Amino acid sequence: MIPFASETVTLYNRRRTTGADGRQVETWARHVLTGCSWVRTHERVRSDTEVGYTSSVTCRIPASDSYLPPDQWDALDDPSGKFTLAAGDVLVYGDVADEIGSELSAAELVKRYARRGSIVVRSARNNSRNGILPHYAAKGV
Repeated sequence: MIPFASETVTLYNRRRTTGADGRQVETWARHVLTGCSWVRTHERVRSDTEVGYTSSVTCRIPASDSYLPPDQWDALDDPSGKFTLAAGDVLVYGDVADEIGSELSAAELVKRYARRGSIVVRSARNNSRNGILPHYAAKGV
């Protein structure tokens, strides 16, 4: 448990497999996670000619027996009940029931929940061996 973290997030794990026709098939597995933290930060970005601002989100998820590293999760025939965290996954603040598929793309889901809070994971870190505060951290925009 992460102290002072009581947020619920919905994680969509992206899974790419090869279909019977040899084409890449993208499917999404939805997981609702509790006891998380969701922190939005605003950062100043400077280039050679101008200064701008951007925001990012860091979501911390408490360590869990249901977590598998991405390569192990990808190797499962059926990853039901397990989750991973990798670049390209999607996180939405709160418990949402939407499923990503033929009727709703990942980009549309992120846009739909932009005001509430949604990110495409850009980087993920496994801090589950941290004895003080074991967790997984995802950062995205």
